[in-house]
Amino acid sequence: MPNLEQFEENIFNSVNQGLTAKQIAEKTVVAALEAEYGKTFTFSPHFAKMVDVLAEIIVTNPDLRRQTLSMASRYLQKKNEQYQTNRV
Repeated sequence: MPNLEQFEENIFNSVNQGLTAKQIAEKTVVAALEAEYGKTFTFSPHFAKMVDVLAEIIVTNPDLRRQTLSMASRYLQKKNEQYQTNRV
């Protein structure tokens, strides 16, 4: 069973405003696979190619792209709010 808290933490820690849509998709795919299968899964042969293929599918599908970028936007906003709170 996927670990939603782990997924959210991975996304929160890995997205930033300087990323392209493809990079955000890649980070989302990695976070989802780590949450589902564990960190050691990322050491599997051809893992990087699988991430690249899945990220490309996300970026080229309008619905998946919109959902992924919307989710990243929410985490970026949450990060910004946390930064503002910590600054005060």
